[in-house]
Amino acid sequence: MQSPILTYNQYRNIDDIEHVAYTRLFENYLKYELKGSQKLIEVESTDQESVLNKFRKVPFHGMVYTFLYINQTNLNELYNLKTGKTVNFHDFVPMLFCTSINLDKRLIKGLNLNMLPPKERLKFFEAYFQYYRKFLENVEELTEYNKPAVNIEYKIAALSGKNPKLFEYFNRSQNAMFNYAYRSYSLKDIRKLRMIEYEEWNYIPFFNPIQSFKRINLELIYKTYWDNKNKTL
Repeated sequence: MQSPILTYNQYRNIDDIEHVAYTRLFENYLKYELKGSQKLIEVESTDQESVLNKFRKVPFHGMVYTFLYINQTNLNELYNLKTGKTVNFHDFVPMLFCTSINLDKRLIKGLNLNMLPPKERLKFFEAYFQYYRKFLENVEELTEYNKPAVNIEYKIAALSGKNPKLFEYFNRSQNAMFNYAYRSYSLKDIRKLRMIEYEEWNYIPFFNPIQSFKRINLELIYKTYWDNKNKTL
């Protein structure tokens, strides 16, 4: 893996990149549910999801997941959305960078990257890359040979309670407010949990989460982000 900013500057020249990102991150994972060898659609495609699922089915720290989040409140709002009624804010399809898992309380926590404006997602991945550069620059050596590619250094930091200071550093280094996207989700309400492969992280800054929010909600979410960020400067 190289610097996400360098990759972004290459990918933004791809024709209809938002549509490509939507296909790779929503349709392939949740609509068509491509798994195993079906996911190997390009030369650089990998299947870390299957490798890590052999160890456990719950999320790993430092990995990105997408899923359907369905509870009774969401079901009511989903019905309203389909019938054209007013819909309150709900993210039906999070894109979560996992920071912690509490199996006793059956919760997964992390940054819902859909909550961040696209360029701020890019900043997050750049901050994460720069901090864990040694691991991420060489991650392809593990994924290419189907070895587990988990960022153990980050996992230890997360389990040691260092997330707040680490993300404070990320915020300072990128002049951002990543903790705005911090959310928790009940594992019992998660459907179709899917792990996003490392090479497809490149599409996340281009992803338009149109299946997650009404457009007006999305614009309000991003406006609130900028308003809160400006108050901290």
